[in-house]
Amino acid sequence: MPGREIGAALLLLCVALGCPQGPQQRETLRLPLVTTDDPEAEAAMRAAREAAESGRTDEAAQRYRAFLTEHPDDPLVPIAHLGLGRLLLAEGETTEARRHFRVAAAHEDPAVSERGRFYEGVALHLEGQHAEALEILRPFVGRTVDPAETAILLRTIAAASDRLGDRVSSIEALDALLREAVPEEDATEARERLARIVGEEATPAEIQRAADMLPHEGAAWPLVAERALRIAYETGDLGRVRDLAIALRDRGVELDEELAAMALRAERTQQADTRAVGAILPLSGRGREVGQHALRGMMLAGGTPLEGPIPPNAPQLVFRDDAGDAARTVQAVEDLVRLHRVIAIVGPFSNAEPAARRAQELGVPIITLTPAEGITDIGPMVFRLFLTPASETRELVAAARARGATRFAVLRPDNPYGQAMGAALEANVRATGAEVVVTKTYAADATAFGREIEELRRAQPDAVFVPDSSRRLALIAPALATAGLWSGLPGTDAPQGGRRVTLLAPSVAFDPQLARTTGRYLQGALFSAPYHAPTATGVGRELADEFQQRYGSPPDTWAAWGYDAMRLVLRTVESGATDRDDVARGLSTMRGVETAGPAHGFLPGGEALRGTRVLELRGNVFAPVDVPPPGAS
Repeated sequence: MPGREIGAALLLLCVALGCPQGPQQRETLRLPLVTTDDPEAEAAMRAAREAAESGRTDEAAQRYRAFLTEHPDDPLVPIAHLGLGRLLLAEGETTEARRHFRVAAAHEDPAVSERGRFYEGVALHLEGQHAEALEILRPFVGRTVDPAETAILLRTIAAASDRLGDRVSSIEALDALLREAVPEEDATEARERLARIVGEEATPAEIQRAADMLPHEGAAWPLVAERALRIAYETGDLGRVRDLAIALRDRGVELDEELAAMALRAERTQQADTRAVGAILPLSGRGREVGQHALRGMMLAGGTPLEGPIPPNAPQLVFRDDAGDAARTVQAVEDLVRLHRVIAIVGPFSNAEPAARRAQELGVPIITLTPAEGITDIGPMVFRLFLTPASETRELVAAARARGATRFAVLRPDNPYGQAMGAALEANVRATGAEVVVTKTYAADATAFGREIEELRRAQPDAVFVPDSSRRLALIAPALATAGLWSGLPGTDAPQGGRRVTLLAPSVAFDPQLARTTGRYLQGALFSAPYHAPTATGVGRELADEFQQRYGSPPDTWAAWGYDAMRLVLRTVESGATDRDDVARGLSTMRGVETAGPAHGFLPGGEALRGTRVLELRGNVFAPVDVPPPGAS
């Protein structure tokens, strides 16, 4: 413990115990009512006490020691130990003082025993044994009578808690001290210390805990609540900002201009406009083309006119260009929530994690358009409409299993994408009870695959997964056929001496031109294609026709995702959602709805119910494969 604190604590003890303080002295701590029948012992004890009260501490210590030597069996012995121990404690001789306090603490009289334990706890704190001190002292809270004794107790608990890093308990003890009738200098020091802890030292988590546990009528809670309000505003917990502001006003605390402005903004932000939907898209820079497609899909879904004012009570689409910049993306979330009071946000593509975290903090649902891993783990406000390795391979495996495939092979590039896709396929294959019989890798820039394909041939697979580009697939498919592994439609036979297999290809490999260039080797191959306008039906066909008519070009996958995200949000509002929590609940329970893209709603964790659709090549055309989405009703 720093010397200044020791000195202050010992000075406090001196004041309370009758050490010299000038003409005015405070009342000493009450002593137990232990008496003696020996007049000589009684006189010796009186002389020792008078010396202590007169400030003659050396004489008092000598007289107490003499008493213990000359009257070792007298009933007043524990009182002498207490008196001598307190003098030693005031001098900083804590180890010897504790020996005397332990003697008193072992006495059969409860009043004597408690005083011994009380001062032993103070001594332990001054020695730096703060946890042990708190274990002894905490049971005395609320049981002290003398104001000086109460001040010693609560100041010691506050200081010991502080030394152990428990600032919440320190705040609680100082608050209790300020609610007691303690001397003014003790109250002043407690207020100053409390202000430092709350304003400078306590962490945001500690402030929030203190705000929840402290009694509102105390001196500490308003200080804590004001800082908690600032912290809640900075972290976007606007509901807590509002609740704290109301509680402070109920307590009669007038908010300063800054806090009042925060409370007002929080109140306005919490009141979302059910007609307003936000979008964060790359409308400039490298990603502007896909951003424009997604925005057009959203505008079509919301009925936003190309020109002129938006009709009354029609959905309002408020969009922001993030230009792929992380800071702009997070600021866009802030603006959409606080300025435009959107009911939900669609996007972004890149920098989705910080945007999703801020949306979760602000309590606004966000439908991200990103493959970022773990994005929906951020919280219940975060959803995703996008392919993931797991969702894409799940559909391909389901389609292959429906054809009877049980033995899968993986032929992949030696790069992170190939590794992720191969691992995802293997997990989905195992989940269906089938097996991956062989996995072979090739260099990312390879153009020949003879050795790898020969090992695949020997494994006799029913399905071969090639997670690579369409250009690479156009090289691999003929090489597989040369080795006798022919992709074919169900019910067809492979050429003599060959084996019919089902080729599986992810969305990066899908290119309608493959039917013309490599179609002979890709018959029956299954492709992941989240949205393909020529084969779209139902809502997807409506999107294709309306998009073509309005914009003069067919919609792509990005347009479909934007279109679906907008429609799903508006569907929750049409179903009765009046705030952001309602929208999030509505999205999380939406299953089996018709969408232009593959989603069909969301799984409980925020992922799309279905990540992609599957097409197979039949002759020169791609045709949809009916793979029922999981959980569809």
